[in-house]
Amino acid sequence: MNITINPGAATDDAAQIDSIVSQIESDMETLDAAIKRNIPDGVDTTWSNTVRSNWESYYNADVPAAMAAMELSATNLRLAVDQALAYDQEQ
Repeated sequence: MNITINPGAATDDAAQIDSIVSQIESDMETLDAAIKRNIPDGVDTTWSNTVRSNWESYYNADVPAAMAAMELSATNLRLAVDQALAYDQEQ
């Protein structure tokens, strides 16, 4: 099986993933601040408690897990390039 890796494209893709993760994290921080500002802890209704609880679960668990998976993809791309280049130099 022949595998072709374009090192420039792969490292560009990894950099784009890093940029996307950074932008999402920034946007999520902005959204978190807006939610906390618009639904403060002093508001005690079923709706506000449900929204805050769901948001905190999403923001503190789901989002970090998704960002970690995306960062792992970028790391794997870089590793694939490094290993392909090392293998090519051995040949």
